[in-house]
Amino acid sequence: MDRKSYYDLRFGVSPGGARKDAHYFRGSLDEVKADLAAELADGMNLYLLCWYGAELALDVYQHGRRTRSIDLHPFLTIDIDGYPPITFTGPGAPVGYDFGTDEEQGVDDGSLSDLLFMGALEAVTRVTVDWAGIDAPALLGEPAQPGDLLVLDERPIDDANGDLSPETAGVWYGFVDFEA
Repeated sequence: MDRKSYYDLRFGVSPGGARKDAHYFRGSLDEVKADLAAELADGMNLYLLCWYGAELALDVYQHGRRTRSIDLHPFLTIDIDGYPPITFTGPGAPVGYDFGTDEEQGVDDGSLSDLLFMGALEAVTRVTVDWAGIDAPALLGEPAQPGDLLVLDERPIDDANGDLSPETAGVWYGFVDFEA
């Protein structure tokens, strides 16, 4: 396996009532932006972000080694007609709408979380990502491309010894759902 550089757009929920462990291994930010836009166009995924505290991060791998992880929550704004804008301070920390209130639980025609879960608000929902505010470093060396088997090394960069070891795994370029 070559130690190419790439981005890992990671969107997941720890096992429990909901499960998601989606990864998009990409060689350019343009690909990551398109993948994130597709994920955020799905009401169920917005439900997971707002109600379940889903993790959403951009991990940067330089030469196969993770060098940075960027929490994307603070850069999201969800605008739903008839509701205040929803932003986030981090995973499980939406701001602008309280998904834990009694009013949220007692709505007869469907609470906001229920409506997101059912995908009933997708036509009146806009999600923006402040890409200008995200300090994503450029990839060093050769960026990954379709067909590549990539090194997925979770050890800290200061533990680099250049050897592939039992802590090192390989993943194929593109979309991987580790929950499937």
